[in-house]
Amino acid sequence: MFLYLLMVCAIAGLVALATIVLRRLKNRQVRQDELWFGYRRHMNELRDASPGAELASVAQVYQRAGSGTKAVIAWQRTGVEQDSWFEGMNPDPGDLLLLRGSPGWGPDNTSPNVFYVAAGQVLASMTVEAQAAAARHEHGHTASDVTP
Repeated sequence: MFLYLLMVCAIAGLVALATIVLRRLKNRQVRQDELWFGYRRHMNELRDASPGAELASVAQVYQRAGSGTKAVIAWQRTGVEQDSWFEGMNPDPGDLLLLRGSPGWGPDNTSPNVFYVAAGQVLASMTVEAQAAAARHEHGHTASDVTP
């Protein structure tokens, strides 16, 4: 009987401990998602306050070099894709970037419309993981705002 009672107490203790640990992990994830959502909102506000800056996501990286990266970016407002050169930077596919830069001639692909981004012209950036966290928070926030 004593052994049975000891086993029940041990199992109850493990369940309680697991519940506490899982709840803390979930709360931590919720806080991190909220922080990234706030950062995304900050990027939008920064874009609105920065003349000539726009949000673009890196659609594809097709060449990396010590001096920079050639990539295709997709402008957030229009969805239009454009070849780009990131001087001294190595963005990853899916990164969201707040950019300044200038269009120019692309001698490698003979395009008259390559977007050149010099060092210091990426004003803010978010990785794919950070964007997913912001979207999770936004989705959870909008779902909880809905009233039946």
